[in-house]
Amino acid sequence: MRNIALLTFAAVAGALQAQQQIVLPDHHHLCESQTQIGNVGTTTWWRTTAGRFQVVYDASHFLGAGITGPITITKLRFRAEDAEINLGGQVYTGVTVELGSTSLSSTTMNTTTFASNRAPALPNTTTMGTLGTTSVTIAPALGTTPNNWVVEIDLLAIGSSITFDPNGAEPNLLVDITLPTAPANAAPLALVAMQDTVAGIPGVRGRGITTATVASATGTASTTPPVLGLEFVGPGGYTNVIPARNTYYGAGCGGSPSTFYQSYINGDVWDNGSGFTLLPDNAAAPNFYTVVAGAPAVDATKIGAAALSTADDAVVTHTLGWTFNYPGGSTTSVKPSTNGFVWLDAAMTASDFSPTILEWLGNTATTPQTARFAPYWHDLNGARNVALNPLAGLHAFTDTTGGPGNNVTYVTWLNVGEFNAVAQPGHTNWTFQVVMFEATGNVEFRYQTMPAFVGSSGTTVGGHAAIVGFTRGRIAGVNSVDPQSRDLSAEQPFNTSVEGSSGNLGIVPVATPFVGGAQYGGRLFAGQSLTWNAVNVPVGSTFGAQFVDFGGFTPGLQIPGITAPGCRISLTPNAILWETFLLTTPSTTGTVTLALAAGYNPGLLGVDLFAQFFVLDGLFGGPDLITASSNAVKHTIGLN
Repeated sequence: MRNIALLTFAAVAGALQAQQQIVLPDHHHLCESQTQIGNVGTTTWWRTTAGRFQVVYDASHFLGAGITGPITITKLRFRAEDAEINLGGQVYTGVTVELGSTSLSSTTMNTTTFASNRAPALPNTTTMGTLGTTSVTIAPALGTTPNNWVVEIDLLAIGSSITFDPNGAEPNLLVDITLPTAPANAAPLALVAMQDTVAGIPGVRGRGITTATVASATGTASTTPPVLGLEFVGPGGYTNVIPARNTYYGAGCGGSPSTFYQSYINGDVWDNGSGFTLLPDNAAAPNFYTVVAGAPAVDATKIGAAALSTADDAVVTHTLGWTFNYPGGSTTSVKPSTNGFVWLDAAMTASDFSPTILEWLGNTATTPQTARFAPYWHDLNGARNVALNPLAGLHAFTDTTGGPGNNVTYVTWLNVGEFNAVAQPGHTNWTFQVVMFEATGNVEFRYQTMPAFVGSSGTTVGGHAAIVGFTRGRIAGVNSVDPQSRDLSAEQPFNTSVEGSSGNLGIVPVATPFVGGAQYGGRLFAGQSLTWNAVNVPVGSTFGAQFVDFGGFTPGLQIPGITAPGCRISLTPNAILWETFLLTTPSTTGTVTLALAAGYNPGLLGVDLFAQFFVLDGLFGGPDLITASSNAVKHTIGLN
């Protein structure tokens, strides 16, 4: 009894110690791909049937995280695929879990026989820990990037925690899990895909085998094992696992754009739930919009007797019965897309599911794209929730009860879902609306239920997770000038412009050696070097300055005599002058480098660094010191 009491006390004491964390592989903290493109996940490991799998991860992942000696592994986790939203709820019973130390590595685990990988015999040796049995309930996937852990197994609670030493004779980790039966409640709730790995054996430094036949002695080899999360007691690792990421905020100025937008990258928080309203300067012949915060609630009664479309990637035509005027044109019909936007040009037919800035500004001469409103241009599917609501889908409805001159048109995305969500209803369920008023020319973007985080696992090269705003697109054969993405939730009110020849000043972080994706480049993690470029610098500018800061805020400050009208300071008074430029060019390349040392340095995790570019031509005369300012970027220093 004394030995049992001592063992119990040791387990409790271990649980009370500070728990550290690690993610395997060590470069999959943000996502499975450097570019965040085409991530699809897997249901090969945690599956809808019974099954068994083994995974080996090499010691290098532990050593790189500062684990220098023995640790006690207390929890094991599996992560849902990036951007996937899922209700979860599947229950696996009788799951057996064993962890072990092994001399097998990602390059020497060539056998597909389960018993051979566990064998203590030479030439490769494995020492398995204690087998534990538990029930596992799949937690809801929130849709973040990285996504949350949907499987968490408390190894202490089931008696299968192990002491593991990546510097020992058996320095690599083996995980062996058996799912004796299919999960309960597998239907109608579809199992979320788990995040697996890319980069091949040299990059992943892991390998696995899996089978759907529990009694089988062998499995199928895989070089894309699932991402694992571990919690442990001992030296090294991280108190909090914080991925390196960028967030754009604020607003640029200095140009004359007629369009405005906010572009979302994977993992951005959806923060426009209160909506906003576009007010034309002249209802009969608008020149520009004033955009103000807030709009009424969605009016779900202003829909048709049936949805115009529940198809994927569809465009439908709705005749207004009146003439709607907008900056640069007018129309008597609109063409809503099931992917969250409304064409104002009857010639447009595209229903592209992958938003890009090029298309937003007009695309190409061979495939021009023109004016549209986008309350939520995103990869959507109108049929996801028709089993819950037979009226779900895309609607367009004109209310004529106000009489001539007072028509109101409602375009409503009612109970639509994400394309990358599973086909079963309820996993994603969004409702939002565009309302256009004949009498005033006002336009309202209204939102009811929307995702907490914006993401798309199917994002293509150059694509964004979502775009919200208004554009004239291609104008007289030329693309609209780029106003740069702005923080619509905070940087209001603001005015668009009569379309001119130049866009707003923008900032572009550039990192080496890992550039990253087109929209998620410039991340700061150990070993990265960073500079900042500026685009759309006003022609004829004399003096440019790049500032960095450890603080920033929205809405940015507009100070008469300091900032030109429409320009904002999104940094604090403690900002550091990082680099200066004389006789700036429209595209300015930064040369002063910020470098983070390679290696294990948990002290920097979670530190935020802010950056913004200014043109200070007021130094040479003029009413305002800052004549143009870029939007700003917040870098969260973290893990790759």
